[in-house]
Amino acid sequence: MLRQRTDSIVIRSKVSTSAKILLTVMGLAVFLGLIWVAYEYGRSEANYGWQKANRTIESLEKDLALVRKENKDLRMSISQAQRQLQIDKSAYKELASNLNASNAEITDLHKELKFYRSIISPKDGRSGVQIQDLAISSTEKADSYSYKLVLIQALRHSEEVSGTVGFEIKGSKNDQQTVIIHPQSPDSKIHVNFRYFQNLEGIIGLPPDFAPLEIKVSVTTLGKKKKSHTTERIYQWPKV
Repeated sequence: MLRQRTDSIVIRSKVSTSAKILLTVMGLAVFLGLIWVAYEYGRSEANYGWQKANRTIESLEKDLALVRKENKDLRMSISQAQRQLQIDKSAYKELASNLNASNAEITDLHKELKFYRSIISPKDGRSGVQIQDLAISSTEKADSYSYKLVLIQALRHSEEVSGTVGFEIKGSKNDQQTVIIHPQSPDSKIHVNFRYFQNLEGIIGLPPDFAPLEIKVSVTTLGKKKKSHTTERIYQWPKV
């Protein structure tokens, strides 16, 4: 069997040098064009990003300025409120002080009115000398006490009354009941002479270790016929 030999013929076209250069130039141009397009795109995106960032910064700066202004306004409002509160406190304090002073004055006026009514028209209707009030307080000296005694003459005021005042202080000393007379000496009598009322003030001295419990006030006066009359009143010794 015989093999048939067939020879294939390859036809190759020959590219000229000028064509190669042209193709190279065109490829380079396309490559450079792509690079330029990419650069422009990147620059455009970068500019857009910067513009967006700038707009964001401007917006934040405006918000910050607004917040600062609001903060400043709030601080001013707080400061004004504090000043107003201080003014209100001062005004309230002054008003309260004036009110307390007015109440104290009213209380004093009521006491004074009650006092004069007891002289002109006492509730019990009794006339003559009466022991209105006694106040006792401690002094800086041990076993020494100051007293304030108020005497009045109720209803009858046609003439002055005169007489003497004495005190008896009951208490205990060394577990023994004791009575202290004040004043002790007859030459030291407490004299009174008044038509409407009289205030007496003095000092009562007590022995050491004497515990007072009560005090009796005695007022002895002389009438028209030189007849004596004694008025007495007992008070509990105050805790002074």
